Amino acid sequence: MAVASVRSTGGQVDGLTMALIDAAYDKQKTVRDAMCSALFDLGLKQPKLVLSSCSSYLTKHAKLPRDHRIILLRTMSRIIKETIDKVPADLAKELVHLGNTEIARSQEIVPDWQGAASNFLVALGVQFGDLVMQELLQHFSPTQTPHFFIIQTVGSLATQNVFSVVPHLKDLLGRMLPMLGAARQDNIRWVFASTIARFCESIIEYLANLEVAPKKNIKKEDFAGEIFSAYGVIFGAWAQTKELKLQLAIVEAVGYMAHLFEAERLSGELGKIVSGYLAMYKRHPDHYFITLGMCQVLEASVADRSLMLDPHVEVIMNTLHPLICNPVNMSNAQSLKTHNELLRCIAVMAKCFSDRIISFLFGKLDSSSERLRMGTMEILRHIVNSCDDYMENKKSLIIGGLKNSLHEPNNKVKKMLAQTIIAMAHHEYLSQEGGHLMVEFIVRQCALEDAEAPVKGEKLDPEHVSNSQLRLMCCNVLHLMTTTVSCTEDVLYPYLLECIVPVMYTNSMAAVCSNLAIVAAKKRKADAEDYDIDYDVLVNIPKPAAMISRLFVMAGHPHHRKRGVPVLQLMQSIGPLLHEDIAGLFDSVVPRLTHYLQDAEGSDKPWNQKSWEDLLLKLLSKTLDEVTDEEWISDLGQEMGLHISSYGHLPEEKNFLYKCIGVVLRKSTNKQFIADHLNLIFSTVKHTSQVEREGCAIALGFCAASHLDMAIEKLEFVTKNDMIRKPTGILGLMKDKTEADVERIKSTVMLCYGYVTLFAPIDLITSRVEVNILRCINPHFANVRDTGVKQNLIRTVELIGKALHPDHLKNNEFIFSKRADLLGHMQAYIKTEPTTVMLRHETVALATDACATLIKLEPRLTEADEFELIRICTDALFKLPSVMTVDKPKEKSAEVTQATLQESEQLMEKSLVCLKRLLCQLLHKDVTAEGLQRIYKHLEPFITSSRPHERLRSIDVCVAVLEFFHEKLSVPSDTNMALFFNLPSILARFGPRCSDDSLPVRQFAVQGIKASLKTAMIYDGKPRNHKDDIVEALDILKERSLAQEPNALFSVVNDVSKVLAKKVPSVQLSEFVFTLLDGLIDPDPQSSSGTCVVLNSLMRLRGGELSSEVEKFVKSVHDRLSRITIPQTRTGTLRSLRTFSGHHLIAVLTALLEFPLPYDESIIGCWQTLAGDKQLTRHMFEHLLDLLTNSLPYKEKAEQRGGVPSFLTTPVPMAATCALTEIFRTDDTEEVVQSMFHRLFSTIILRVGCACVIKKPEKPQLPYADPAKDAVICLRELLVRAELTEVVAAMEEAFAFNMLETYDFPQGITILGRALCISAPQHVGQVVASLTSSLSSLYEQHRVVTCSFFAELINQKCLGDLTLVEMQMNSLLGRLIDQSHIVRMLCIRGLGNVSELGSDQVHKYSTTILSAMMSGMDDRDDPMDLITLESMSGLSKIISQIEEGHVRAILINIALRIRPCFEKPKPEVRAAAFTLFGKLSKFGDGPSRAPFLEQIHNNFISMLLHMHEDERIVVASCKEALREVGPLLGSESVNTMFQKHLVPNGHLHYGEFMNDLSRLLIADFNDKTSFYAMGCVTFFKSMWPSIKANAAMFVGFLLGNLPKDKRKQISKEHICGALIMLFRDASPEVRIAAASASSLLHDF
Repeated sequence: MAVASVRSTGGQVDGLTMALIDAAYDKQKTVRDAMCSALFDLGLKQPKLVLSSCSSYLTKHAKLPRDHRIILLRTMSRIIKETIDKVPADLAKELVHLGNTEIARSQEIVPDWQGAASNFLVALGVQFGDLVMQELLQHFSPTQTPHFFIIQTVGSLATQNVFSVVPHLKDLLGRMLPMLGAARQDNIRWVFASTIARFCESIIEYLANLEVAPKKNIKKEDFAGEIFSAYGVIFGAWAQTKELKLQLAIVEAVGYMAHLFEAERLSGELGKIVSGYLAMYKRHPDHYFITLGMCQVLEASVADRSLMLDPHVEVIMNTLHPLICNPVNMSNAQSLKTHNELLRCIAVMAKCFSDRIISFLFGKLDSSSERLRMGTMEILRHIVNSCDDYMENKKSLIIGGLKNSLHEPNNKVKKMLAQTIIAMAHHEYLSQEGGHLMVEFIVRQCALEDAEAPVKGEKLDPEHVSNSQLRLMCCNVLHLMTTTVSCTEDVLYPYLLECIVPVMYTNSMAAVCSNLAIVAAKKRKADAEDYDIDYDVLVNIPKPAAMISRLFVMAGHPHHRKRGVPVLQLMQSIGPLLHEDIAGLFDSVVPRLTHYLQDAEGSDKPWNQKSWEDLLLKLLSKTLDEVTDEEWISDLGQEMGLHISSYGHLPEEKNFLYKCIGVVLRKSTNKQFIADHLNLIFSTVKHTSQVEREGCAIALGFCAASHLDMAIEKLEFVTKNDMIRKPTGILGLMKDKTEADVERIKSTVMLCYGYVTLFAPIDLITSRVEVNILRCINPHFANVRDTGVKQNLIRTVELIGKALHPDHLKNNEFIFSKRADLLGHMQAYIKTEPTTVMLRHETVALATDACATLIKLEPRLTEADEFELIRICTDALFKLPSVMTVDKPKEKSAEVTQATLQESEQLMEKSLVCLKRLLCQLLHKDVTAEGLQRIYKHLEPFITSSRPHERLRSIDVCVAVLEFFHEKLSVPSDTNMALFFNLPSILARFGPRCSDDSLPVRQFAVQGIKASLKTAMIYDGKPRNHKDDIVEALDILKERSLAQEPNALFSVVNDVSKVLAKKVPSVQLSEFVFTLLDGLIDPDPQSSSGTCVVLNSLMRLRGGELSSEVEKFVKSVHDRLSRITIPQTRTGTLRSLRTFSGHHLIAVLTALLEFPLPYDESIIGCWQTLAGDKQLTRHMFEHLLDLLTNSLPYKEKAEQRGGVPSFLTTPVPMAATCALTEIFRTDDTEEVVQSMFHRLFSTIILRVGCACVIKKPEKPQLPYADPAKDAVICLRELLVRAELTEVVAAMEEAFAFNMLETYDFPQGITILGRALCISAPQHVGQVVASLTSSLSSLYEQHRVVTCSFFAELINQKCLGDLTLVEMQMNSLLGRLIDQSHIVRMLCIRGLGNVSELGSDQVHKYSTTILSAMMSGMDDRDDPMDLITLESMSGLSKIISQIEEGHVRAILINIALRIRPCFEKPKPEVRAAAFTLFGKLSKFGDGPSRAPFLEQIHNNFISMLLHMHEDERIVVASCKEALREVGPLLGSESVNTMFQKHLVPNGHLHYGEFMNDLSRLLIADFNDKTSFYAMGCVTFFKSMWPSIKANAAMFVGFLLGNLPKDKRKQISKEHICGALIMLFRDASPEVRIAAASASSLLHDF
């Protein structure tokens, strides 16, 4: 065919289109995308031109790079998809031929290229299906196989245009069938198979939508013959290929083909198809497409409930089942889809062959492979969920088949089984026989124990299901069955009652009871018939006594798996079922118990297990009272006795069961029953368990309350028979028990004696305690080696002490003669405990408590006995190491574990509580200062210990003793009561502790001080309830001591010191101070700091009383400063220096200035402390300012060979600067700073100017003082101290302080001057007077600083002081010839700032100023355009306030002068030039209108283009300039647009703005359009890519919006040619813009 003709327009767009086509293959992807986008945009407007141009281009350039061809073909496809309705038939025919040619151009297969051509043809085929099919059918000749992509195109087109292609398929299939046999290459076979699959898919879709098809006479039978023939080749000849991709195509094709087979043929071929599919599973790793095809075949085979698949079900299951059982990668979507399709295959077969499939699956449940069992369970679950209609008569079969799986040991399989069970529950399976077994399985899983954590380093199974995970899931399953599956209600009740008593369900009690309570409560409320239970018929349901026993024990420990509330709710729900007499009791009491538990769960208070047990035991006792049937009570006790063996591994539950039995024994009157159960208790108790031992002992104690003699008799029997080792064996050489066994039994018996004594009737115990009890236990106190025996002996002693207390006996006359012996035993036990290791058991705590209990009994201890007892107990506890000092191990196997540390800490807390009780009890016997001292002398050494834990323990105990002393101290009857001599020592020790590092110690210290002072007031004769405001304020200080911040803590200690200073008696002051001095060397740093604070306060408030000690205190200041590290301590110490400095100020200053820089903390503290005295501060300032003024600011060092000289620092100004900084940081200097501000300010800013040029050493020796930084810091501190916070804020906001440290310091001075004028105008006049003389300084930096400052003062109008302005102007004019160009620049800036003074002043000085500005623009010594920049900025400001007559002569000259600055590299210069040009517009509406308007048009394009460059300041200045010149253009619409959109800080969408502007310019400046366009073209050679891109885009907008009748004046050829040249620009940004512009010229 001839070269395709271009449907050209005859315009420039033809060339642009070809240029875009030619440039489409750019090296940059972004540019390629832009070119294609532009071509696409042109194609939307000119589809015939673009499509024909591309076609022609591709046809002409046969050797065009493939990638270029691909880009064009893809772009054409996009255009066709959008404009297919606009493509004429003749062009479509050419394009179809092009696509056909592109595919067939090379016999070699190039997927990207020919695939693009194929997609191109398919896009055309959507509208021109017949045309494309006719072109493609030409390739299907009998003699030659079509190209790969020809075949693929036909298949793709079949799915895109079903109605056009299907009518051709019979013919096409007829042509293709001979080719199938001739196909030899795998890729050709693949494309044939894939295409036929698409054909079948399209036929199926066509037949499914036959009612809307164009030809309704097409039937499935029309294609059956051809499809079957194709099947014969594809599946017969090609199926043996080893090419996996081809195999998948065959699988897919056969799957679709099967739907078009006749039933007889499908039945005949089904075996072959199934075998082939199943064989492919073994050969191909990706099963998704195989499974999709397999599912299609299966659906076709079971259509209309056909049984043709029957012979193949087993082999299919044998293949698919292992695949389903393989693990699924849930993160891989393909793997998940394959798995779901495999399950769908099983579900499809289950519709017709459910019996065989279920039988097969049950056989697999016996496999030894967990993976197979899991997969089988999943299949069953899927069948249950998806095949409910087909499984109605198979439910009992499935239930029966799962019975063997209920004892599955593997958690992963059990999880799948639980999921299957909940699915079965939803589909009413569980109501079948055996459904209860499914529920029982769920309950068993709810009882699972947590498994041990995996060994570190052991490889973890990613699918691992832990016991806790499975348990939680099954609890949720049971709850779902109860609450959401209504059909399971009758399954759960009353069956779940069978799960209450068996011990195997103990851990599932919460789940069982909560769900059972819901159902039972519902039935009870509804008065359901099946609520009541006939225990004779339902023999598996436990009897009421068994349930009561079980539920009480379970409720005894309610927090175990949160079972308490569910158990209580169940007790209430089934109350009538347990006994009709107790239902009312349970209904009234159980809700209160439930509320008690729920409140406890939401409370921060620790759980009190004893209180809870007492409540339950009280409920049990009331339950027994309600029934009043001895036989029922005995039955209940018998049932409880039977339950004892069930709790062998649950000691806490067994403990409570023993207590319950004890309550029953107390209520019973049956002697034989009591004797039998006492024997039962002793025969079942595990003597190795303290928990069980206590339960046994309390049970015996409960029994003794009613049957004391029987209880003692039983203990004596056990002592005689079980606490000895009896000989056994032939010769009697063997023993029936070990020594350890005997010791354990002894522990139990000893504890039993204690509780028997405590609970025995009080009228009997006094006569029995020494005869029947102590007589039995006394022999066992000596030589105790077993810790358990020792502790239980101690517990027994305490219980005996409580039993014999007068309050218990209601008798004050009883004297316990054996008390001293028991106390001796207790002290001996305490002394034997080691003090070098942590507490490992509670022996010390128990023995201390026992001692506290015994000393309550009469008579009182002697002083010696008391001393020894206190010493033993305090040493035993205080000297023990802290758990914080023990390294916490990381490994469990370590000797000291984290749990051990925590247990030891809890033991210590318990032991300290016991010690407090003991000491307070001792003090209670002698509530005097002497009695207190006997205790305090043991505690004092520990309070000042270097070990934090000793301090904490001792002060905790001491505070408790002091408070007890205050509480119990008798108010004196006269005023001659002895002095509270303990007070100085106690206060001196507690004072430092108020700032202790330990927060609890601080709390205790304040608390102890308050208790001591309140006690002292009692000694002073005040009543106990007397309220002293100062002392009571200590409570507030205690709260404040919670703070961790140093300042807050200092405040607390300071306030405490004031309290002490006011409350310590004068006669005790000296003792107090010198005792307190020890605190300065306190081992705790914070406490030493607190000591200093207290001392400072005392010296300030009561120093006159200690005048003889001042000299000693002052001498120690300097030495201690180097050792004190706490800020509060240093502050207090430094204050003593200030008193002495008033007499020797200059000497002190001179000495301080000689210290090396930077100053250390001690010297800084000295400066700041001295400055705290206002009288000294002024003299200090005078001296330091004199040093700064008269000393050399720096030393100038000339460089060799004429180099630039360097400036070196001098020490005196640096030291004075640093000293001033520290003085300014003192709050008390504010008043003096305000009065001397002008001198301080002017001197320091001059120092700043000099310091910033001082050369820093290349390798400074640390510590190093930076002159510039120090000077700036000094300035900042001056401003802060002068309360010029607004000035500081302005400086910080502008980063001006940073500028002052660099050579950019003039800008920093400018900002400083502005801020000072605005925020502190009262200082300006004096500062100017101080600075004026610096203009003639020898130092350039002084002149720069002054000129910068004066320039800004003029800008701020000098507060309206015109005399001051004139003086400054004259000063600046005089420095215009300064040798420093920086000074000249600053002078120009200052003169330009005259514009801020008002029009009168501007007119007055306009000639002088304009002359200065113009000369500044001509300054040749301006290497960085600084003077030029300032001159233009000054002109901009001056011009705005003068008349046109002043500048008429130089207006155009100025405009011409600044035009080159528009393209200067420095953005500030460009911005200033645009700004100045905008300001000149003020004079454009007068006599100079015409020449200035010409300048506007000349610069118009430059302003528009620079409005979208990279520099923001230039963009802002261009916007402002355009707004200013807008009114002069003569176009209202353009001006309105400028004023509306070019707002200073607004966001401008540049492209849209320029597009809209171009329309207005065309309308209002038609004669300038060509000028503007050519002006843009000149910018195509700009140095900035962004400007070139803007120019290209603007040209596109101008020409694109230009009406056709006005295009003759435009040089279209030149402009379009220039645009085309930009396609080759080096910048991608420019090429993209050029492409975008070209897309706008679609009708040129």
